[in-house]
Parts: sequence; C-alpha cells; structure tokens
Amino acid sequence: MKLRMSVGLTLLALALVPSNGTAQLGGSLFQQLGGSDMVGKLSSSFLQKAVKDPRLAGLLGKVKLGEVSPKLSEQLCAMLGGGCKAPLTNQQIAAGEKHLDPNQKKAVNDNFSSVLGSVGQNPFAKEGVSRLIGPKMGGIVGALVHR
Repeated sequence: MKLRMSVGLTLLALALVPSNGTAQLGGSLFQQLGGSDMVGKLSSSFLQKAVKDPRLAGLLGKVKLGEVSPKLSEQLCAMLGGGCKAPLTNQQIAAGEKHLDPNQKKAVNDNFSSVLGSVGQNPFAKEGVSRLIGPKMGGIVGALVHR
C-alpha cells in the first residue's frame, strides 16, 4: 500500500515537471500539452486523419473540416483546463456517442491515439489527455457531426 502511494506520488510529481526541469505546479493539461497551438494542431490533425479512415466514411464523409475543427479545438481546450467555453455539454457528448457503432468508436480512438502520440513533448501530459479525452472522443465527434 505504501509502495503504491509512493509510486503514485512520484508519478504525479514527474508529470508536473516539464522538459526544461522546472516545476509547473498547478499547470493544467492544456498548458502542459503546449497551449492553444498544440490543441489546435491536435484537433486538425485528428480530423484530417479520421476523414481518411474508411471505417469513418459513413460518419465523416460529408463533414466540413473548417466548421468542425474550431469547435473540436474549443471542446478540447475547455476539457483540458484552457479556459475556453465548451460548445458541447456532457449530455450532448453522451448522446453523440450513440451515433457511432462499435467499429466507428474504435476508429475514432485509434486515430486520436495515433495523433496524440505525434504532438507535444510531455509524455505525462499525453497520458493525461488520453485518459481524460480518449473515452469521450467518440461522443464528441458524434455530437459535433450530428448538430
């Protein structure tokens, strides 16, 4: 029990130390990931990759990336503590998930994980984003596409 707690506290402390070695106590995942630029890159890269995925053709085939990308960026910014106003509520995200079949949910998660791996330098921030956003990404996409 003590070892688990010690390991957990060590991992938490490491997550708060950016690559330059200075502590960012209280820094949001938004800041740790790299702020607006990185969240925007994450959103647009995800959508560009997802629209090319044949498993998502039925869901994203007619989506206008220029309309969806800013909304996705705002949603991620809000969820990561960036101070943005989220365009979707938790209820809308839950309802949006119902628009995806299991294969589409897997495709969304695969594409998000792939793109997340290519942005930012902080592996702890990436892990935090993956845990916070990953499970809701299908619902976010479903809600944004079916608005």
